Order: sequence, then C-alpha cells, then structure tokens
Amino acid sequence: MIYFVILALLILWQPAAQAQDTTATLNNLGVSKAVTIAYDQNPRIKQLQYQVEAQRKQQVLSIGLQDPQISYMREGINQASFTEQRWSVSQQLEFPLTSIYRYKSAKAQTGALEQRLQSLRLQVRADVKSAYTQLAYAIENLHLARERINLFENLRDATQMRADLGESSEIDAMQADLQYREAQNNMEMANQQFMSARYGLFQTIGLDPEDQTYEISFPDTLQYVDVTINQQEVLQKLAGHPQLTQYDKEKRAASFQTKVARSSYLPDLSASYYRQDFGNDFDFYGFEVGISIPLWFGASQSQRVQQAHARYNTVQWRYQDNWLMLKKQAEQAWHGYQATRANVIRFRENIQSKSSNLVEMTQKGYRMGELDLLRLLEAQRTYLRTQQSYYQSLRDYYLRLIELERYLQADIIFN
Repeated sequence: MIYFVILALLILWQPAAQAQDTTATLNNLGVSKAVTIAYDQNPRIKQLQYQVEAQRKQQVLSIGLQDPQISYMREGINQASFTEQRWSVSQQLEFPLTSIYRYKSAKAQTGALEQRLQSLRLQVRADVKSAYTQLAYAIENLHLARERINLFENLRDATQMRADLGESSEIDAMQADLQYREAQNNMEMANQQFMSARYGLFQTIGLDPEDQTYEISFPDTLQYVDVTINQQEVLQKLAGHPQLTQYDKEKRAASFQTKVARSSYLPDLSASYYRQDFGNDFDFYGFEVGISIPLWFGASQSQRVQQAHARYNTVQWRYQDNWLMLKKQAEQAWHGYQATRANVIRFRENIQSKSSNLVEMTQKGYRMGELDLLRLLEAQRTYLRTQQSYYQSLRDYYLRLIELERYLQADIIFN
C-alpha cells in the first residue's frame, strides 16, 4: 500500500517539477534561449518541418510501382458446360527511365524544401534577435525616462527652494514643475512601449501564453560592440545562401521533370501470368507481355514536354529574380550598417561627452546664479535628446548587423 502511495506522489510531482523547471528557465530569457524556443515552437518552422517529412515519403512513392492485378475470366456461364476459364496475375510497369527521373526530381524537391527550412530558420533567428533588440531599446528608454524624472525632480526642488528664498521667481518653479510632470508622462509612454516590445518578442518566438509572466527578465542589453564587416565578404557568402540553393534545387527538380516528360515517348510495359482451363481442368499455363504505343504524341506527350520546359524556364527566372533581390537587400543592409556604425562612433567619441559636460556646467552655473533657468532647461533637453538619439543609432546598428547575419549565415551580435 505504501509503495502505491509513493508511486502516485512521484507521478503527480514530476509534471509539477517540470513546470517549475520551465518557469525557472524562462525567468531569465536571453537571446540565445529565445532563439532556441523559437526553433522549437515557431509555427512556420513546425509547418515546414512536416512538409519536408511528407516530401521524403513522396520520394518513395514517386517510383510509381503499381499494385499487381488478379483477375478471373469465365466464358459460357449460361451453358451446360463452360468454354473457358482463366486465373491471371498482371503487372503494369513504367519504362524504367521514367521512374528514375521522377525519383530524382522528388529527391531534388526534398532538398529544396530542406534549404527552404534552413533559410526560414535564419529568418526566424533574425526576427527573434530584431524583436529582442527592440525590447532592449525599450528598456533603455525606460532607464532614460527615469533619468529624465530624476533630472527634472531635482530641478523642481532646486527652483522651489530658490523661490522660497527669494532668489528666483515663482514662475521658474512652476516651469520646472511642468517639466517634471511632462517627464512623468514620458515615463508612462516608455513603459507602454516596453510592454508592447515585450509581447512582440513573445509572439515572435511562439511562447505559450501561460508562460508569458511578468517575472520574466531580459539580461541581454544594448552594448556597443565594434564589428568590422567587409562588403565583398557579404557578397561572396550570397552564392551559398539557402534561399538561392533552394531555387537551384528547384531548377534541378524541374530539369528532371522535363526528362520525365520526354520519357513519355518511351513505351510502358505490362506482363501477365495465367492458368487456363478449356473445360478439362487447369491444364495450361501461359504469360503475355505488352507495350504501350505513344500513338497520340502530338496531342499528349509533346504537350507534356512543352509544359515541363515552360515550368523549368519559370523556375530559372525565379532564381534570377531572387538572386537580384537578395543582392539588393544585402547591399542595402551593408550600407545601413556602415552609416549606423559611423553614427554610433561619433556619439561615443564626441557628442555624448560634450552633452554630459554641458549639463554639469549649466547646473553648476544655475546653482551659483550665473545662468538662468531657460539655459539649464535647454542644456538638459539637449542631453536627453542626445541620449535618445544615441540609443536609436545603437538600435539601428544592431538591426543592420542582425540583417547581415542572415546573409553571412553566422552569429555576429547577441552570441
């Protein structure tokens, strides 16, 4: 009895323990973990995986082996004695080249789907990293919004104190208070953007709604990493990109389909083995073989060949179209990366330090009575605007790098 109680407790405890482990794992959701979840739960990936599995089965079915046919024939049923009866087993066979070409075409189509799956995995990885970048940017906006509140709260307290001492007018205190209230509104908007980016990430990775808890934290942040990428390297990697390899295999499949159509000029085969009785018992055994004659080739086989050629040409031009589009996208991503990298470096080397020094100097000057409130407000707005622009440039820099990852087929950022 005790044994069964312990066994029941273990069965009940195991799912609960697994749920706790899953929750604990999700509480610290980094980019690498988010990509892994997306690979396992993204609906588009799962659909394509099952398509690949179905296409692999289609390879075997493409051999075109038909089931044998068993038939029975009897003549003279309404007479006292029958004239003839026969049992036979017959088999229809395609010309061997037709089956071979059809199998090779199906195999090439399987390869095309596998490359399509690989391309989709690259795209999903880029989508997850981009969504995480937007979330990290929203988190930095939250930090900046808190800093804005602190700046204007300190300013409000300082102006109120100076107004109480008669060193400044009440108008300055009111203006500082308005700036503080505006900073609070900005904080609410930043929090709303954070929530929107958070659920955007969850939707991208396909996270189960029950796992989308507020306890989830996001450890990866926007930090500048200087990455040097050569334009020629990006273009060289394009030739082996799965998106192009997919269409290359589709061209191969279409080429074999053309050969299948041409092989329709060749005769199909049939064979039959039978036992025959002419009224004395099954005394005779025989067989027969036959071939099909492509007599109506002008209306049938010729049209199939032309149709297959047209489909091959369609795939060939589709390959060319995708090559040009992929090259354009890669070029645009590289030039965007160059521009955003230059912006980030300019901010880090010059603009940020100057805007920070400007705020410190104007704050000191205002406390000493050398500068008025308007000068201080403008300096603080300049600093906050500079910080906002820096994070925007850093976000765009990350997004361009993530875009280049798809063409280079390698992890560059968040790795």
